[in-house]
Amino acid sequence: MCEVITGSGAADRLDEVVARYRPGRILVVGSPRRVAATGVLDRLGGRPARVFDGFRANPVLPDVLAGVRMLHEVGADLVIGVGGGSAMDTAKMIRLLPPDPAAALALLHGDREPDGGHVPLIVLPTTAGTGSEVTPFATVYVDGRKHSLDLPAVRPDVALVDPGLTAGCPAELTFSCAFDALAHSVESYWSVRSTPASRRLAGAAARGLVPLLAGGQEALLAGRADLCALATTAGLAISETRTTVGHAFAYPLTIRYGVPHGLAAALSLSALLPVASSGRVEDPRGPGFVADRLAELAAFFRVPTAGHLGPAIRDLIAVAGFATALSAYGVRATDLPSIAAEAQASNRSGNAPVAYDESTAVQALREALDSGDLSVGNSTSLPRLAISCRPTTRLRS
Repeated sequence: MCEVITGSGAADRLDEVVARYRPGRILVVGSPRRVAATGVLDRLGGRPARVFDGFRANPVLPDVLAGVRMLHEVGADLVIGVGGGSAMDTAKMIRLLPPDPAAALALLHGDREPDGGHVPLIVLPTTAGTGSEVTPFATVYVDGRKHSLDLPAVRPDVALVDPGLTAGCPAELTFSCAFDALAHSVESYWSVRSTPASRRLAGAAARGLVPLLAGGQEALLAGRADLCALATTAGLAISETRTTVGHAFAYPLTIRYGVPHGLAAALSLSALLPVASSGRVEDPRGPGFVADRLAELAAFFRVPTAGHLGPAIRDLIAVAGFATALSAYGVRATDLPSIAAEAQASNRSGNAPVAYDESTAVQALREALDSGDLSVGNSTSLPRLAISCRPTTRLRS
């Protein structure tokens, strides 16, 4: 169970939350910039703390293990993760992985259970979108391949979701993270693991995120607190269902071509969703059930049918100022079979309610390769976004 404290001023409660655990030493995981900007060290009531910043976007195992060694060297009995998804994922893994590389790989491969007695974890997200603050999984790359740690113990103990902490987040990253949240909501909604409860969460997130993204900068400026809350809601949804093909195809786009993760997920969905209606149904609840879910997704995007979901997502990508054609990111036609093969090897592909065999996936990606650059601006020219905050509220996952 993760306790979530959200709203304006939530970060000010860090000292209060830390005091519950009576730590002797604290390990703070975050980049120097984020640690300084959020004032985390000043919020610890003078308690001794050490900062680990030796990680990168899309964390790799050697960096994570360096953090594990620091945890043991310092003798920390509390971990605080501050930053975006990479920082939070790194913090989540540091508190669970053993320092020995072989043992860590065994845990990642599911051949070993985590040692008991892991230290508590508090997270403070500085972006709105990844949902990592409430999910029971974390991602690490080993030799260029994604591995997910998916265990109840991965979930943070407390998340302080304060919209004010996102004030320094560049506009391009803000949009990409919002697309990540949108992908979470869409993929959770139609997942083979969806339930009425998870669909209520995912549907609420999608209904809120679509108009925020459609309004571009102005809507995000007016609804930034809503963006934080909706992203956390989408994170709660994927905690129950996991993601599907959008994320499976996003991973190679990010690792090979440097496409920001959330944007990569949105681009993937824009290519794959239009062919869902004609795909072989894998969901045991049957074709009618899947058709109903696709129709409801279309309603969230305010389009008449599921076949219009691809253009609708591309429109949102364009409003954010990003290119909509995969070729704009360096993807070539000759790359598509290997992208599809890598995506199909991901366990996330099996969560989709329809089958995407290699030929279907390659054809869908080929049509998105030069789908037209619909972007209405240049993402690097977008101004930073201000913050709108609401009173602090509580919820539990």
